[in-house]
Amino acid sequence: MEAMGLDGTTGCAQGPDHGAGARADPQRRSPGGRARRGRRWSRGPAALLLVCVGLASAACGSGGSTLEPAAAPQPTVQDRVEDKPSTQPPYTATLHLPEVTWAGHAAVANRINAAINAWASTELASFSASVTQDLAGAHDLPASLPASSLTVTDQTTMLSATVLSFQLLAEPYDTGAAHAAQTPDGLTFNLSTGAAYTLPGLFRADGGYVAALAQQASNGLAAFQPAGAHCYLGTAPAASAGSFSAWWLSPDGLVLAFPAGLYTADYCGPATVSVPYAQLKTIAATGSPLTAF
Repeated sequence: MEAMGLDGTTGCAQGPDHGAGARADPQRRSPGGRARRGRRWSRGPAALLLVCVGLASAACGSGGSTLEPAAAPQPTVQDRVEDKPSTQPPYTATLHLPEVTWAGHAAVANRINAAINAWASTELASFSASVTQDLAGAHDLPASLPASSLTVTDQTTMLSATVLSFQLLAEPYDTGAAHAAQTPDGLTFNLSTGAAYTLPGLFRADGGYVAALAQQASNGLAAFQPAGAHCYLGTAPAASAGSFSAWWLSPDGLVLAFPAGLYTADYCGPATVSVPYAQLKTIAATGSPLTAF
């Protein structure tokens, strides 16, 4: 978050009782990361005066005033829709993807958008390969079957001063396969650099997080009952890093996601388990976003 510079500094005139050594930092930051509106001193021939900048003189009453911190700019996220039809193999694809803009931080926004586009390209290539393989093994498909299709939707799950996280859901329909499968995924970014977080990078290097997540996932999946339906199939993720490839951050915790039909019944859709941040702080890496919420 950028601090308020001298052009945006606000304050009210004070008398000479502050002394010649008094100083105020115009870019002090609060623990939450927002810049406090600072005060700037002007040395005069007889006294030190606190100069009002950007406020009408009426706001500078006796004793000064308490001012709310200025709102620092944050990234803007918009939904971008791309149609990617193919004739060989034949399918349609509609991709709803987040697109980030950020005034003054174009390099960070560009890095985030590049990672989103790379994810979409990988997803599309995987779907195309699946359609090709399934059509090659299918014979005498009814002409009434709809064409293969891929739909991707997105949702911003967290936007804080330091972290931006997205949920992505791929819904493929493959004409040559038995049924469609909804596959969730997520992308989470460091807003200081634009780099994408990895799940192992959120935790200490001793690897103990895997067993902890496996236990949390087992408990959460057993209780996963959307709309009152009993969905759990009785098996749980193995205690390995590969079991938790889909995840994102929310205001409540780390969300682990699993495709429909893997650990829960198909009709229940993708399963999600939210692990509260408080249960992860002891195994989180130093500086991990898991410790900030």
